[in-house]
Amino acid sequence: MSDNQLPQHVIDAFWQRWGNNAFMRAQGLHLDIVGVGEAVVRLPQVTAAQRGGGGSDSVLNGGVIAYMFDGALGCAIASSLLARPDIRDVDPRSLGQSTINLDITYVDAAAGAHFEARGKVVRASRNIAFAEGELLDAQGRTCATAKGIWRIFWPRERAPARP
Repeated sequence: MSDNQLPQHVIDAFWQRWGNNAFMRAQGLHLDIVGVGEAVVRLPQVTAAQRGGGGSDSVLNGGVIAYMFDGALGCAIASSLLARPDIRDVDPRSLGQSTINLDITYVDAAAGAHFEARGKVVRASRNIAFAEGELLDAQGRTCATAKGIWRIFWPRERAPARP
């Protein structure tokens, strides 16, 4: 197993806690955890309601892009947290996180039929995590980049020891 593959117990814990997101499903988004600290949110088919970016009916709306980044970066963080050795005895449903800041730079018009937001953890500590990502169109062109900060909430009964 490579250093970036997730053990089965981490995959199971992730899907138990974060993998069944009704809002993502309602938007037609698909989540894939590709390794420890890496996640992809895919939009395989853009709907008319998801367009309207920049006043154009052919460009993906910035709000959809923001949600894709929030999901990709947040889920990348979740996968890295669940891979920590000190989490094995913690119920993954009791672990929480909240977006503190999500900074998005719209590099180019997101025009096309499908997109993916890739998220990767930059650093994750006991209480705070940093992640970054990019939104790619069908040709692999970067349409937007993002970086963000998340607050981690451990269950009160079983927070990991401080180093």
